[in-house]
Amino acid sequence: MNVLKLLFLMSLLSMARLFAQLAPTASLNSAEAGQLAELNCRQLPNVTTILETIQVPNDAPNSNIPPATEPPVTDDVYDALVRLGRFSLSCLTDRLIDTQWMPDPRSEPLLGVPLVGDVAYMILSDKGVPDVLPKLAHKKPHQLRMDDYFLWPSIGDHRLRLQSAVRAWLAQHPDCCAAPTIVRKAVSKPKFQMSAVEFAATRTRLSRLRPGMSTEQVLSIAGKPDAIDTSERSQSTSSVSQHIGLLGFCAADRGENLAYIFFTERWTGDILRRDPLRDRYVILFFSTEGKFTRMFSNIADIPPIFPRSEKTWQRLMWGEPKPKK
Repeated sequence: MNVLKLLFLMSLLSMARLFAQLAPTASLNSAEAGQLAELNCRQLPNVTTILETIQVPNDAPNSNIPPATEPPVTDDVYDALVRLGRFSLSCLTDRLIDTQWMPDPRSEPLLGVPLVGDVAYMILSDKGVPDVLPKLAHKKPHQLRMDDYFLWPSIGDHRLRLQSAVRAWLAQHPDCCAAPTIVRKAVSKPKFQMSAVEFAATRTRLSRLRPGMSTEQVLSIAGKPDAIDTSERSQSTSSVSQHIGLLGFCAADRGENLAYIFFTERWTGDILRRDPLRDRYVILFFSTEGKFTRMFSNIADIPPIFPRSEKTWQRLMWGEPKPKK
């Protein structure tokens, strides 16, 4: 083999390895992955669970941690943004300056009230971006309290400075934040896919939903869901094999106890291990007051629904405030 041919083959191999690192874990091209990242970034208020350690990177060099096989979903928005690897970095960085209110997704909300931009920063950190805030605040990491992460960005142009620092770090580290390695069963076609007529009818029905509707009203409009998850399980029905994971770990603290899922396209059989990159679905959530509160959607033509203010959220979760005596 001559030298030029060898160099050419080595170049092809390097390109293949680069594509494997860049590609998300599902069979999506770069355009589809980018669109899915934008769709999920736009519904960061639907993130319901931020744990101290959700994602354990297993794609680092010399890692002895085996790839996850069909992992269960922790949070549909969070999981999609993490599994999209570098494709979600840009939209998450764009959201660092977003000051929209959202319900607190932390498992232990001790101090501070995070806004959308703060949650975007949490997810970037989980993806592998280092904490740049202590340096910007001219403090050592141990000198920062938890609420400093919400107070410091709220002052003046601090959010813009944080965004610029993250962008600068990403520009200097183009190999950061690859998607975690996940081994999936080879499937050539979806197990279920709605026809164009069925999808149009479903989209029309879901467009009629409004926060505050009762479960009965929602079912009369949306129809029978593909599965139901409730936090009010009996001991006989609380096993892991029967758990489908629509309600996050923090659902009870948030005042949610019921969720319905509707699939328009489905590649996996186990709903707990649904694929947020390939499956297409919506999840409707309800409060302990029996009110429809929000809707997750990873379908481009069906917009998500989430609360726009704390006052609205409080009313949906716990009903109208009682008048003071």
